[in-house]
Amino acid sequence: MTIQTEYLSQEEWRQWHTELLQSTLNRLYQRVPFYKEKLEASRLLPEDLTQPEDLTKFPVTTRDDLSRHYPYDLFAVPLRDIVRLHAFPWWPNPIVKGFTKRDVENLRHLNMRFLSACGLSPEDVLFISLEPGMGVWIEEIKEAAEHLGATVIPPEPRSPEVSLRILKDFRASVWVTTPSLIRHHRWLAEESGYRPPQSLRLIILVGEPLPGADRARLEDFFGAEIRLGYGIAEVLGPGMAYECEAGKGLHLAVDYLFPETVNPQTLEPEEPGELLLTTLGTRANPLLRFRTGDLVRLTWEPCSCGRTTPRLLSIEPETQDRISYRGVKIHLPVLEGLMQEVWGVRPRYSLKILPEPVSELRLEVTMEEALFKPSIVELHEEAHRFERAFFEFFGLPCRVKWVEA
Repeated sequence: MTIQTEYLSQEEWRQWHTELLQSTLNRLYQRVPFYKEKLEASRLLPEDLTQPEDLTKFPVTTRDDLSRHYPYDLFAVPLRDIVRLHAFPWWPNPIVKGFTKRDVENLRHLNMRFLSACGLSPEDVLFISLEPGMGVWIEEIKEAAEHLGATVIPPEPRSPEVSLRILKDFRASVWVTTPSLIRHHRWLAEESGYRPPQSLRLIILVGEPLPGADRARLEDFFGAEIRLGYGIAEVLGPGMAYECEAGKGLHLAVDYLFPETVNPQTLEPEEPGELLLTTLGTRANPLLRFRTGDLVRLTWEPCSCGRTTPRLLSIEPETQDRISYRGVKIHLPVLEGLMQEVWGVRPRYSLKILPEPVSELRLEVTMEEALFKPSIVELHEEAHRFERAFFEFFGLPCRVKWVEA
């Protein structure tokens, strides 16, 4: 895809989307038994789509669907054609995503476009500061930035204090991180009297929404412009949608994805609504009307930057059954499954994000008979056992605290 793709007319988009959706439906019907069964159960065939609006007749895909068909049942190519595999936390099985060589190349081009649109250039020194749970995005951003010619400082196991020092000593000009992490860095910097480096000119935030008030404070403190990126790990990387210089929403990569917004309960078209995404051109893991769980407001009005791709004007979680911490989404039913595996029960609990200066994820678990241990030492060990399992599962630290019923 060339950059000119972003400037097609609305009629050109419509024609292209019709053709690509027909191709995707044929691929799913012919190569993925799960989708063939779903279409036939709905009495639909790929040829029943003659225009993009017809997609509303077709069934949706959920994360539970992806988990139930672990590991390879949803692949549309033989395993020998897969060159990269990722697994994302879900319950009871992880969600597996595969890539052909062509998929990998398309993903790299998409992320290069994302970083370029945000303002990254070959002259920049890019500092990446993301949690281990975002390891897939770390690699994708690093690879795309290196192909653009930028110098990259990837994350290492280091404290926020050391990260601030490296940011200054290495004269980083661009910083990729998450809203919650940069807020924590800002708090530490203010407490220690740290002055942001003059070299820093651009901050790219991914993984979480950013309130407008926070944006102004962060830009003022760090003396750098902020741009936003948005992605769904099970679909595409962090460059799925990105902010241009106009700052009027995030441009969705509709040469890779077809979006819909629907009522979360009825699945009828609605604006704003839950974002559904159908992949276009994906070889290994094509997805049909994937439910993202995000409520969005979408506009096809052309942007002042000249791009004609639709923009996400707002993004927020669709339900209260998940928490996003430092860019990692923790779905509560998945957390409960992990508790069942580690402790053998699903106790009452409360998952909280504690504010500064603590800035930690805390799981408060109600003590009950099935969890009782005769000594404080054993209770501490049970807490640590779950903390270790949580980090291995989500790639995030979490503190367990016992509370009385």
